[in-house]
Amino acid sequence: MYFSAFPLLRLTICFALGIVGFHYLGTFVLIPWEFLFAGIILYFFLSSKSSFRYQVVLAFLAFFLLFGLGTQRLEGYKDEARLDHLLNQSGVIEAYKALVVESPEAKEKSIGCRLEVYEVLIDGNWELSDGVISAYLDLENGKSVKYGDLLYVTGKPETTSPPANPGEFDYRRYLTYNRIYHQQFIGDQFTVIGHEPMNWFVKKANYLRSESIEIISALITDDRARGITLALVLGVKDDLQDDVIQAFSATGAMHVLAVSGLHVGIIYALVFLVLKRIGLSKRKYRWWLAILSMLMLWSYALLTGLSPSVLRAVTMFSFIAIGRALSRNTNIYNTLAASALALLLYNPYLIMSVGFQLSYLAVFGIVYIQPKLYALFQFDHWLIDKIWAITCVSIAAQLATAPLSVLYFHQFPTYFLLSNLFIIPAAFVILASGLLLLSTSAVSVVAGTLGWLVTKFIVAVNGLVFWISELPGSTLDGIYLSILDTWIIYGLMCCAIVFLVKRRFVFIKYALVFSVVLAVSQVWHFSQFAQTNEFSVMDVSGSNVLDFRSGFESYLLADSSYRADGKGQRFHLYPKRLRSGSKQQPIYDKLKVVEAFTPLGTLITFKGAKILYLDQKVLSRLKSSASIDVDWLILGKNALNDLSQLEGKISFNQLIIDPTNSWYIDRSLVSQSDSLNINYHSIRQDGYFSKRWKRSNL
Repeated sequence: MYFSAFPLLRLTICFALGIVGFHYLGTFVLIPWEFLFAGIILYFFLSSKSSFRYQVVLAFLAFFLLFGLGTQRLEGYKDEARLDHLLNQSGVIEAYKALVVESPEAKEKSIGCRLEVYEVLIDGNWELSDGVISAYLDLENGKSVKYGDLLYVTGKPETTSPPANPGEFDYRRYLTYNRIYHQQFIGDQFTVIGHEPMNWFVKKANYLRSESIEIISALITDDRARGITLALVLGVKDDLQDDVIQAFSATGAMHVLAVSGLHVGIIYALVFLVLKRIGLSKRKYRWWLAILSMLMLWSYALLTGLSPSVLRAVTMFSFIAIGRALSRNTNIYNTLAASALALLLYNPYLIMSVGFQLSYLAVFGIVYIQPKLYALFQFDHWLIDKIWAITCVSIAAQLATAPLSVLYFHQFPTYFLLSNLFIIPAAFVILASGLLLLSTSAVSVVAGTLGWLVTKFIVAVNGLVFWISELPGSTLDGIYLSILDTWIIYGLMCCAIVFLVKRRFVFIKYALVFSVVLAVSQVWHFSQFAQTNEFSVMDVSGSNVLDFRSGFESYLLADSSYRADGKGQRFHLYPKRLRSGSKQQPIYDKLKVVEAFTPLGTLITFKGAKILYLDQKVLSRLKSSASIDVDWLILGKNALNDLSQLEGKISFNQLIIDPTNSWYIDRSLVSQSDSLNINYHSIRQDGYFSKRWKRSNL
């Protein structure tokens, strides 16, 4: 395998590097159009001469041009520089008019939707504007809002907020990749003022998706089976239960619940198999095969509501179908690169999408690694050969995606080979059965019988998944990798694979170097935490959450509602603990923290530090006495609105105002602290609080 044989792959990599470079380094690497035009002219001029003589220069120019085009594509895609963009409005927005550009989704406590602003009200005047808002409507008033509605909204959208706590999912960055820089909880402060005609394809997709959801919901009666069917066939995850998600994730089977490359690949395989049976696989019918395959793939995309992940996968397989039609010897790597380039030209920020990255890595692993693994052993028995083939596919995809999966999800399923032996065939059966169920829904007897069979089958599969997830050591969790660590692991893996292919010992030496660098990186990272104590107050709306750490042991002190909120802990607390090397789940906490309940509140003693948590209105009822000296005083639950009451009772080095206080009380305490020159930290305004010190002394 020679890299020079894949021109489209080289082109795509250079273009993608330009996108990534501009994203992280900004205008520092932006290559002006004048330079690019000059480079193009020079390239063609030198190409007309002796290409061999100027080979190095031409290679450099090609990289320069493709990298520059990547920077320009992302710069043009981002619209924040426009004068009429919401980011650049100088006045205070009093109200605005916007179009609902996506079908609203029901959340737990609100209706989420995306609004494209076209007019804003500033100082009593309407002005043209532009920008997309991630908005939330209340459940009662928002349920009637639909795609294409025009809304009049009162209030000003706010710029999206950064993560509240260390390691949290960066929702602001995610929205930025979708060119969204504002968000707003609108509640009921809106009015529907009109409706725009819907795009026919989007309208049809929304209709097909909603009808399909109703059919499956009516025919699949078991709650878990219904949630899995909707997720696997249509990509609808709203009905997935939390324990199902955890079980599938722990067994390495979560990929079957996210409609993407696997599902579109199954559709493509089914279509190809049917068309092959009727004789359309012959060379003279290759374009009929390609056209019919793409027609079926895009029909499935419509059925799923044109979700981004399905569109990516359908585009990829459409290029594969075209490649097969052009020539039976078409290079698969160039075909995949062409599909990736087309997607990046349409949306350059796709390079930052987890789904995009994992999809292409998985396909690359299957295409490159799987044949080499499969060739290691030959089996005459049909069943054993199929088991070995599925095992090779599973290993290849897992190898290609494992470092990236660990980077994003911090766990590795140890029994993925066992689970994928049945989950991949099961996904094939469920997807085919689900589509058959939708197509026969008009015949009640057939649909009812098929629905019952699908339900029983999914219940059995689900039972196997839960059984594997409960096996000892089913998941290696709490694994922390940095982006640099991930690149190092991929470098190590590439060296190992090339060694197996080329049989050159020098690549073992390179692999050892990568291994040493990875070990040094991990030791350096965790050494920062091994010899330190840390006291943290988490930024969790409406909850008091204190987290203590000494070395790699932790202790959580929080109200009962948060201790029972497993989902909230996974979102707010686990990422912070993961970075420091301590156990993520509070049920495994072993650190000892002394709590004493006093008339002034809860007094916490931790590694030489004293923290007083005051959450009751008791100061006004206590007579002056010898004051309590603490390092940190935490005020919560509106326990105090006058800091002068602390005089003679509590002395402290720093005041912490936690998020259980009302907005009004928080502002009042901040204002008083500024007037009295008190060292303070407001969680609501300043965010997460943390103090770290050496374990040997305070």
